[in-house]
Amino acid sequence: MFVKHPLIKPSTVEKRDYQEDLSKQCLKENILVVLPTGLGKTVIATLSIAEFLRLYPNRRCILLAPTRPLTYQHHRILQDHLAISMDDISAVTGEDNLESRKMKWRKKVVCATPQVARSDLDRGLLNLDELSLVIFDEAHRAVGNYAYTVLGLRLKNSNNETRIMGMTASLPHGESRVKEVLRSLSIDRIESRDHDSSDLKPYIQKTEIDWVTLTLPPVLEKIQVALKSALRKKLEPLRKIGLVRGRESVRFKILLEIRGKVRETGDPELWRSLLSSIRISHALNLLETQTLSSVVKFLEKQFVGVSRKGLVDDPLIQEAYESARGALKLGVEHPKLAKLKEILSQLKPMEKAIIFTGYRDSVDAVCSCLESVSLKVGRLIGKGHGGQSQRKQIQTLEDLKKDVFNILVATQVGEEGLDVAECRLVVFYDNVPSAVRFIQRKGRTGRVSPGRVIVFLTKGTRDEAYYWAGKNKMKRAKQLINNVEKKEGPLDKFVQVGKESPIVFVDSRETVLLINNLKKFGLRVEVQNLDVGDIVLSSDVVVERKTTGDFVKSIIDGRLFKQLVAMKETYPKPILLIEGDRKDIASVSKSSFFGALASVITDFQVSVVTSKGEEETAELISHIVRREQLEKKREVRVRASKKTSTTSDTQKYVVAGLPGINTVLAERILSKLNSLEIVFSSGIEDLKTVEGIGDKLAKRIREISSHSYNN
Repeated sequence: MFVKHPLIKPSTVEKRDYQEDLSKQCLKENILVVLPTGLGKTVIATLSIAEFLRLYPNRRCILLAPTRPLTYQHHRILQDHLAISMDDISAVTGEDNLESRKMKWRKKVVCATPQVARSDLDRGLLNLDELSLVIFDEAHRAVGNYAYTVLGLRLKNSNNETRIMGMTASLPHGESRVKEVLRSLSIDRIESRDHDSSDLKPYIQKTEIDWVTLTLPPVLEKIQVALKSALRKKLEPLRKIGLVRGRESVRFKILLEIRGKVRETGDPELWRSLLSSIRISHALNLLETQTLSSVVKFLEKQFVGVSRKGLVDDPLIQEAYESARGALKLGVEHPKLAKLKEILSQLKPMEKAIIFTGYRDSVDAVCSCLESVSLKVGRLIGKGHGGQSQRKQIQTLEDLKKDVFNILVATQVGEEGLDVAECRLVVFYDNVPSAVRFIQRKGRTGRVSPGRVIVFLTKGTRDEAYYWAGKNKMKRAKQLINNVEKKEGPLDKFVQVGKESPIVFVDSRETVLLINNLKKFGLRVEVQNLDVGDIVLSSDVVVERKTTGDFVKSIIDGRLFKQLVAMKETYPKPILLIEGDRKDIASVSKSSFFGALASVITDFQVSVVTSKGEEETAELISHIVRREQLEKKREVRVRASKKTSTTSDTQKYVVAGLPGINTVLAERILSKLNSLEIVFSSGIEDLKTVEGIGDKLAKRIREISSHSYNN
């Protein structure tokens, strides 16, 4: 049976209940679809797009994918299935010039990379208000500074009508990162399915997982011992100052993470110790999990360059290098290569297999090994330095489908999303500590027929450590999904979606560009006529924003000093932000310019910060706002200028400075309790007699009134 829909081509999409159910769910709320690789996330996207086009014919749909090959793949699938003109479906990537992109963004359906979408949004080529649906493929990437995060925040702040769907094979590791994904994309519900889900079982093919345990030969163990000894020696200075712990080798990830702390010490010897440790750790990883030839190649590079002198002079490294060279000349290699040849030689003619490895050098070594026994092999590697272009990657995948070769050796680029031809066998040449990557690798087999996964595991090496790390992460990931799905009520009770969008008050005279940039960085903006400052960040912090030219003019006409006094009297932490380049005011001497800054800082005790332009200003403000409102839990409140001389106004100003009290409530408190003396001496029950003061606020006021001052 096939899906029947006015905007789906007849007899092109197999009818599967779970796919239709998930696409319908997206009509109701923003969802994150967690579905094993090979079970039709793109079909769900296609069905959703078709329905949104039917319901909202005057609006557009966008499907975002992290790479160009994946973007073109989605574009091709949508053209195959959607019953609309092929000219109404476009693919937008960095390969298109600006004029071309401008035209393509006007199509009904657009597939695009997130990096291009973000930049074109800034250029005004993409209008979020015209969208009905945005789909984020490989949505687990929506963390940190990735373009998905920025786009998600921009969507949240632009309108409430655009529906969002995220798609992934697995959630990222750790509750905090899951929360970050959900928050970034404003997700209301997780829709998770796995191989145990009843609605998926009719479509699941059995996949066997075999763990093949190997042992390093004695000559490689000797090299391993030398490298481990060298690593322990190089790590000792870092252990002495507490940056690393334990007596054995330290995880490579930890060494990378402490680079900033080592730089801060300013100790060149300590820095050299860290760099040497990183290089030795990498060599050890190559030896234990990859090939001996890759170890020799890497160590050879260490004998070039003065910066690596300390490493080269180490007799243990010299011993490891000479031993590795000698063993390689004798034909010794990692036992994984021989085992791989044995396994792949059992494949039936043109039966397809894919081998995953983490390193490009290993791809070359594996391919050479397999070609030596007349196996038909193709390579798939990332574009990077000396890698494959994305067009070449696409061609490689097409060649696999056309049986130009039947064995594909791939790096991580083959794990994520790409439409790799159905493979009978998947081999993990090295193990991965990531649950997401494990699931993605495994999903390359067992789609339309039973599949098999073989994972190489070398005893006493990082393979074993990665095995346990990956296993634990997968277990915790499943538990996390189950916990989320068991939550009662809206998902925002779990992740507090939308509650961590701080608000700023901006003076009505500020530029539209600044306001848009503030929204771009995930801030809610309220435009008001402000008595003091240009931007209010919290009850404590206000910003006076000036261009370099306006800064000088305000000194000449006396405005600056009046503004500084007003900020100091009204807010505890005023900031003067100067925007632009001092070169723009070449008529003013450096001495005069810095003299004025010195006066602001020392005489008025106002903090001074600078920025290059409105975007950088907005980014800086977003950091301060989040620290004030989210970390320090300070409210945002506009304070009136302390410019009246009446006693009543002064009393109101003082009360309005209390947490949770605005000027309206301050007036109500004083009208009820009559004086500041009574306000600050009143008990909790007396305070609660004022309309608008509950138990929590009354207790807070009482705490502030009675607490001893501690400077």
